[in-house]
Amino acid sequence: MQQATFRLAGGDGYAAATADADARVRLWCNDHCDLLDVRGGDAEGVLAAVDDDVGVRERVSEGDATLAVTDACLRTETDGVEDTLARHGCLLVPPLTYADGEKHLRVLALTPASLTEVYHDLRADYDVTVADKQTVSAPRSAAPGEAAPNLTARQAAVLRAAVESGYYDRPRGTTTDALADRFGLARSTLEEHLRRAERKVTAAFVAAP
Repeated sequence: MQQATFRLAGGDGYAAATADADARVRLWCNDHCDLLDVRGGDAEGVLAAVDDDVGVRERVSEGDATLAVTDACLRTETDGVEDTLARHGCLLVPPLTYADGEKHLRVLALTPASLTEVYHDLRADYDVTVADKQTVSAPRSAAPGEAAPNLTARQAAVLRAAVESGYYDRPRGTTTDALADRFGLARSTLEEHLRRAERKVTAAFVAAP
């Protein structure tokens, strides 16, 4: 089996809600409603946008995490990607993830050809980036509350660039000034993204069994 993660720009209302927010949303669809796991400093703004779009029926917060149940399923409000996947015999591996104005979806395909066909069909409606692609024996998924670092796309990109550029080596292979220039950010903003990413990864490590 083939599994790929696609990032779709210009997606639905949930993607739009995260466009200017330092928050990540994971979504499990239940046909009549959605279960959302919202994490990050801008979670309140994201949830307010979701409430305007499909309504928020109930929510429970703990720390920087909020679990919310919507009034309606987003799929009933917008055209989903499920029909595209079904047309080519592919499966959506939950949860859907939204961050930095993009919808992230994991797609499981029985053949490389069907995965390629899905990619080409998605490009007709979205600006598509292939985040990863691999052969798997079982799909990778996630569940609400599991010990995993919920990095936003920007936090993940900054942390990955820091590691790959040797920021954590001794002596350092790069500086936060250089990383900030690479992302077009102020150094203080870059350092804040890096600190938040480090804190989430460390917390996930400590919480792991």
